[in-house]
Amino acid sequence: MSGLSIDLQLLKDKNLFQKLKAQTDVIEHLFALLANDFPQNELLKFHSNSKGTKISRGYNLENSPYQVLDLVRDFDKNSGFNIRILNWWGQGLFIFIYFGNLTFVKNSRSIKTLLKTFTDCNHPSPWAYGQIIGNHGILSSSNIQADSEKKDFYQIFKQIDLDQEFSKSHLMLKREIRFILDNHN
Repeated sequence: MSGLSIDLQLLKDKNLFQKLKAQTDVIEHLFALLANDFPQNELLKFHSNSKGTKISRGYNLENSPYQVLDLVRDFDKNSGFNIRILNWWGQGLFIFIYFGNLTFVKNSRSIKTLLKTFTDCNHPSPWAYGQIIGNHGILSSSNIQADSEKKDFYQIFKQIDLDQEFSKSHLMLKREIRFILDNHN
């Protein structure tokens, strides 16, 4: 395996790894506060099949670490609904809203409101984040009903610019989630 080398200075950069760990902890704390802001009993008011909230993380989403907060957690292709906040290191923070086909049709009027600030993922997989973010298209709100017959699910998203001040970021994300829930029938 010629041509490969080990970056010894990087491997020994304890400060870098401590900073990464500290920021990972900050984002997970933010997600935990948001999960507590929207407990299961409240989520059930908006979606009767809610499975609550879940925080997860990984280290290889297209070669980068990530953290996820899921609220509602119903990914049924017909009746599903989920709000996902994805912190994707090196890419940014995003909110994804997943609708099963029937949920999408039922909420088409409310989705028109969401589409003022969200973008259609326009991809056959809800998990292909690199392709979704890189190749997104805009779904015209006038085409919602016609397009509902063509897909098993719908997903919309937007990127969120966090504020350096933790409390402002928390409040901003809480408002975003509240706006989504208030626009879900």
